[in-house]
Amino acid sequence: MDYQSLFKWYELNHRKLPFRETKDPYKIWVSEVMLQQTQVETVLPFYDRFLKEYPSIQDLSEASLEEVLNIVQGIGYYKRFKLLKKGAEYVVSKLNGIFPDSYDEIIKIPGIGAYTAGAISSISFNKPHAATDGNVIRVLSRLYQFKDDFRFEKNRKKLNQFNQRLIESSNNPHDYTQSMMELGATVCKKYNPSCETCPLKDMCKANQTKSIDKYPFISPLKEKKETKFVSFVLKYQDQFVLRKRSEDLLNSFYEFIQVEADSLNYAIQYLNDLGFEFNIINQLKPVKHIFTHLVWYLDVYEGRVNKLPDGYELVSDFSKYPIATVHKKIINQFK
Repeated sequence: MDYQSLFKWYELNHRKLPFRETKDPYKIWVSEVMLQQTQVETVLPFYDRFLKEYPSIQDLSEASLEEVLNIVQGIGYYKRFKLLKKGAEYVVSKLNGIFPDSYDEIIKIPGIGAYTAGAISSISFNKPHAATDGNVIRVLSRLYQFKDDFRFEKNRKKLNQFNQRLIESSNNPHDYTQSMMELGATVCKKYNPSCETCPLKDMCKANQTKSIDKYPFISPLKEKKETKFVSFVLKYQDQFVLRKRSEDLLNSFYEFIQVEADSLNYAIQYLNDLGFEFNIINQLKPVKHIFTHLVWYLDVYEGRVNKLPDGYELVSDFSKYPIATVHKKIINQFK
């Protein structure tokens, strides 16, 4: 590995991102959580708002989960923020609010796995622990023409071990992690990579053999599961009826009453059995929402409730509640 060329390139060309300009482990932690499955451009306003609201681990630990979810609603993949808050509570209760500088202690924090522990350890404390994300997988697989299928965890672990040897040899773990991430994000991109500007182009085997587009090899995902719902925008005494989700997907977010069903009649009967008495007054436009591995189709109806069973929230101001994007699409129809 040509570390000198790589580090010089990073110094001259890296983006001036807020989490690139700090070594604060809390801020690095928040950024790594937000960047999971989310583009940098999307993350930036959420990152700024989150740190203004929760500038310290102590502040985050003392917030309610609903408050945290309300701050990040719209970014998606919300389970990560539930884990982030749980991790903050652990640091405050078990470690006196002081973020540890040992990899072995960092990885004990709830919600922090090997990648995030490696990123924090190398970026914040300049310690040689690999952080092998999708960008780094792409760079290394092209540089060395690794032919493994990186859909499988065993192959990602093997590459992480290789990356660990590289960071140990770099003599600058901070710059190594930052450089590799930035190179994959801005130069060694999935599509249309800028090979002519890459500081490692002369050692890149895929570049030499004109086979960049073959790496990394990742076998196709299975088709997304499609689910159909009937969703009811119900009002009771001029307030909307919402339900707080307990399922893993969108846990602790609020939603309109919805029933997994292929027919309106089945959904109505299902709610009647729960104790609802209501009348439908209008049909809204259907909603489609795509998750990472799921597609939801919602037929949407407005109605008036005459009898409301226990266990539901009555809401007049949606802004005070964390509501997932799929149900915000419904709200936008009657604003």
